[in-house]
Amino acid sequence: MPWEISCNVYLEAASQHMHRNYISIAWIFVILLSGTIGVNAQVPEPPFWARGEVWYLLFPDRFHNADTTNDPTAADVLLDSSLPWKVSDWTADWYKRTLNEIMLYDSFYPAAMLRQYGGDFEGIRSRLDYLDSLGITGVILTPTFEARSSHKFDVSTLHHMDRHFGPRVAVDTMYLKREVPDDPNTWYLTSADRAFIDLIAELRRRGKRVLLMAQFVHCGADFWAFRDVLSQQEKSRFGSWFSVSAWDKPETPYQSEFSYQKMWGIDAFPRFGQDTLGLAQGPREYVYAATRRWMDPNGDGNPNDGIDGWCIDLASEMPSVFWRHWADFCRSINPDIMLVNLESGAGLAATPFDVDSPQRFAEALTGFALTGEETSTAFDAALSAIRSRTTLNGSDALLNLIGSHETDRIASMCVNPSLRYDQKNSPVVNAGYDIRKPDTKARALQRMLLLLQFTLPGSPVIYYGDETGMWGGDDPDNRKPMLWPGMIFEKEAPFDINGDPEKYPVAFDSVMFLYYRSLIALRERFPPLKTGATQSLLIDDVASLYAFMRSSGADKVFVVVNAGDDVQTCTLSFLGVPEGSALTDPLQNVTFYVQRDGVSLTLPPKTATLLVPRHQL
Repeated sequence: MPWEISCNVYLEAASQHMHRNYISIAWIFVILLSGTIGVNAQVPEPPFWARGEVWYLLFPDRFHNADTTNDPTAADVLLDSSLPWKVSDWTADWYKRTLNEIMLYDSFYPAAMLRQYGGDFEGIRSRLDYLDSLGITGVILTPTFEARSSHKFDVSTLHHMDRHFGPRVAVDTMYLKREVPDDPNTWYLTSADRAFIDLIAELRRRGKRVLLMAQFVHCGADFWAFRDVLSQQEKSRFGSWFSVSAWDKPETPYQSEFSYQKMWGIDAFPRFGQDTLGLAQGPREYVYAATRRWMDPNGDGNPNDGIDGWCIDLASEMPSVFWRHWADFCRSINPDIMLVNLESGAGLAATPFDVDSPQRFAEALTGFALTGEETSTAFDAALSAIRSRTTLNGSDALLNLIGSHETDRIASMCVNPSLRYDQKNSPVVNAGYDIRKPDTKARALQRMLLLLQFTLPGSPVIYYGDETGMWGGDDPDNRKPMLWPGMIFEKEAPFDINGDPEKYPVAFDSVMFLYYRSLIALRERFPPLKTGATQSLLIDDVASLYAFMRSSGADKVFVVVNAGDDVQTCTLSFLGVPEGSALTDPLQNVTFYVQRDGVSLTLPPKTATLLVPRHQL
């Protein structure tokens, strides 16, 4: 019998945070015999180009809508053109439900989960001057593959970009009908695919690298192979692509016995079948072919037209052997590819990724500087443990990520400083979460976190809009449309959510933008902040003081933070700086003088300072 996904099931899926070059069996067997990485093997060193990058994590649907002709419709999102759904107003009050949303849903959050704003590749391309002005050197894109949701983790294909991200071209439909999806030799480059490739080229022309987010564990119910299984049942040649436990029985037309393995038990997320090598042969070969497609789009053996790396989610859902072979395959195409495991605490033995679990940085930083649950000693130990998983040079490529599409925004973390990192801090699941606009105190906390994010070893990651002052709890509040200068936004009124009668002005925060830009500029100005060695100078658990030095050759910079609730006097010794030298904070224009190879300064609570010898300024 026909199997359909209701709007409610799709909505449930959306709320779960969503993020023929065939390889023969003989070839895989050769890989297995050629040796594997031992359990205690060194994590690969990231490519040299990745040292000290400044990344911008971008959610395409919410960045900028430059082409309204490709916007999704109710037929695209809900599979029913008669339903009252349309692309949301970019500048409307985030918490105000439209008449259409009131007709479809009883409350705000189910409606917000299903919103789309029409952002597209042209929107990104048209705003690259903005990223240039900020000083961004690399872009991380959340998934951009064809999918019905805004987050694109529920893929309907891995070998095409979402058609709503590119221009509408009628000829695409004709050529797509000629494709054999499991035969890469028949794959066609759609207008959206070409727009993506053009975007890569433009980013590369501007000196920016591109990482693409993906997961290969499950697909969406619209996935082409799963749709064939749904219609053909056991007769489908793609049945082995999925773990089917029961087929539908024709003799019971009013019920379906069809049962299959699902991610998180959600109907809309069918899991790909697995064997001892990870993915079953069919989906494995398809994933490899799709991997090659985006790493070398024109197939000429030169990867310069492809992405610079992958950010993989749900890595722990497959065995290490799969990721080792996949990583080897990626590096055979591009030896300088960067491979990131996004999952926190994935526990993969002998990880083949260049960077693992970026969230560990945020957990350590917020545990020390916000919640106060971690001592200075514990913070220093956590940072050392993070760096120990790679080489000295590799530590400069670690992703210093705080907020993302999977967490509440950094500004809202600072409004709720007592909550542990990423507790799914949304009113949907946490009625005590404060969703108000950050006040002066919260912004000061944000600046302290940012100073540490941009000065500790690693490559800082900015989640789109944080630099404009955006705030918001966990999904979906962390995925509001981008605040652009010149746009006039309605005030945000959260009364229906938490009873707060205030109406908060929403506008581009030029002060916060300039602070971000200043931090990025300092990294360019002072090489130790990008690729310098790190040495802890002060660890005081009682006063919650922590200080470290970054050095490169004769150049040095010093960073001191008071994470406590009281004013503290901090003394740094053995600086290796000449007597009487001036140490200046270029952000606050404050100067201290070295006496007996040390310096003493007083720090207000929850503040940090950056000190640079004046002769380096």
